[in-house]
Amino acid sequence: MSEAIIYAAGNPDAYPIEYYDSETGSYEGLIPELLKSFSEQTDYDVIYYGAGKDDEREQMLANLQVDIISGCDGTEPFVRKSDGWIALAETVKDGKTATYSIYLTDAAPESLDAELRGFLSGVTSEAKTEIMLETVKQRSLAEQAKMKKAVIGLSIVVFFLAFVIIALFRKNKRIVRDIKQNKEVDEVTGIGNMEHMAHYYKSLVQDKNRILYSMFYFYFDAERMERAGSYADVVEFLRYTATVLQDYTSDTDILARVSDSGFALLRLTASEKEAKEWFMPALNRIRGFSERYGKTYACDVSVGMYNLKADDRELNAILFNASQSAQSAYREGSDFKVCTDEVIRTLMEEKRLQADIGRGFSNGEFQLYIQFYVDTGNGKIVGGEALSRWEHPEKGLLTPARYISMMEKEGLISQLDYYSLEKACAFLEGMNHAGVKDFFISCNFSRETFSAEDFAVRCKKIMENYQFDRELLIFEITESAAIKNIVSVKKNIRDMKDMGIRIALDDFGEGFTSFFDIQEYPLDGLKLDKSLIDNLGTNPGDVILRAMIQVGHELGITVLAEGVETDEQIRILKEMNCDVIQGFRFHYPIPEWEARKELMEQIGNR
Repeated sequence: MSEAIIYAAGNPDAYPIEYYDSETGSYEGLIPELLKSFSEQTDYDVIYYGAGKDDEREQMLANLQVDIISGCDGTEPFVRKSDGWIALAETVKDGKTATYSIYLTDAAPESLDAELRGFLSGVTSEAKTEIMLETVKQRSLAEQAKMKKAVIGLSIVVFFLAFVIIALFRKNKRIVRDIKQNKEVDEVTGIGNMEHMAHYYKSLVQDKNRILYSMFYFYFDAERMERAGSYADVVEFLRYTATVLQDYTSDTDILARVSDSGFALLRLTASEKEAKEWFMPALNRIRGFSERYGKTYACDVSVGMYNLKADDRELNAILFNASQSAQSAYREGSDFKVCTDEVIRTLMEEKRLQADIGRGFSNGEFQLYIQFYVDTGNGKIVGGEALSRWEHPEKGLLTPARYISMMEKEGLISQLDYYSLEKACAFLEGMNHAGVKDFFISCNFSRETFSAEDFAVRCKKIMENYQFDRELLIFEITESAAIKNIVSVKKNIRDMKDMGIRIALDDFGEGFTSFFDIQEYPLDGLKLDKSLIDNLGTNPGDVILRAMIQVGHELGITVLAEGVETDEQIRILKEMNCDVIQGFRFHYPIPEWEARKELMEQIGNR
């Protein structure tokens, strides 16, 4: 059978998915590589028609000159049919996730659709990622080769840059003057927004000066701050941070608020040492917000730094690299992290781990771990908190910090919540058969899970398979769930209590709405936030905690304290008549089989 020639119209500017390389005069990237492999394995010969730097896809589609329109991100007005789409990969565009696809036109042979879909279904996400990484690598090598050829003219370039920098100073003075008069202003802070960053990135950062710039990303947890205080506090903090950063911004820098939790600053930077000398004073001033304005919570901020490379042209990719480094530093409790090749490899590793989650559930790799609660008076075990660990076949034992955030992003957190509930029910049934009649387990549920319409139905279906006293099961709800989903949370609490389940409010005292919550919801327990326990031994800390325990007892509510780590904390909690305590001072989380053994030993010692 002779080969059928298939013509494709490409997107010249969707790097690394698909782009036109003027050096080779051809299309490069993920889609061209896949189409090339498809041609090699079938009787189709895919050729890019009229390949060039201009986007001619609309014209070629209108004239039915091509069989394939590629590099589509779903925003193209010239492609309207609901069928004929084949999704290939996801990336970030304008701060949002974009799915890139190819589109089969009316001119395409009928057999092409099935054969192309069949071929692409055999290409794994890992293989696609490797192609894109190789694309980035090869493009970087090509740019490095061009740089070597330009060494002879380096002195001329340096001389030219001096004039460029002077011009930048003058130009940015006009930018600062005009920014408040256009649509590129962030409404909350009054500084530039993402549009502003994109606009001036294109006009100021050129091939000749690109490698002199670094992107800095200042990250904080806006959602946590809102829980601890209020939305008004978040707005106040954003404005304060913007003011501080403006004090450290020069005329050659670009500053913008680019997300709910982040500020980006593009800056001419000589070295990492020079960068730290610049941003640490700013970081310390930002962290001083709580003390300056009398807030009861800490304002942690971390910085990510990404040094631009010669081939870095996509602003979204640059911001992504800087923001991921900042968030990684934040999770580690550090001030600062540079986005290196190793950090990027770690991000790719997380993506691979994300792909393993489904198999982990199917193979029973997620295990029940229990951290005991003890009676404050005698130190005896009275219950435990259901936790999870992932026994990954290649990576070993993984703690929730490695996979919870991924599950939340992918909408899989409810699957873990219900999976853990079933494990906890099985454990309670086992203890019931073994004669342990008074050991309780508390289960945590995410905001999304607890506020779902079918929450009660799904929980009932799981619990019906196990025999144990329902009062031995406690459902913990977080304050954030209570705040944002009052109606659905109230209904689910009533349904659970009708089944005999007890309800406890987790993280009590973390935010300002806690006392409202104990009036609004019929609670059985309060779990005091660790931040309250950490402040024990100080006059304000003792006064606040004593008042919270007293309120709980007067309402007939059991009070649990988490994060107990010292003998002094135990002494004070005993004095305050706190009912139950939990912490590393007593027990670390242990596998269910070990917990079962310890409980049986405690019965034997009675």
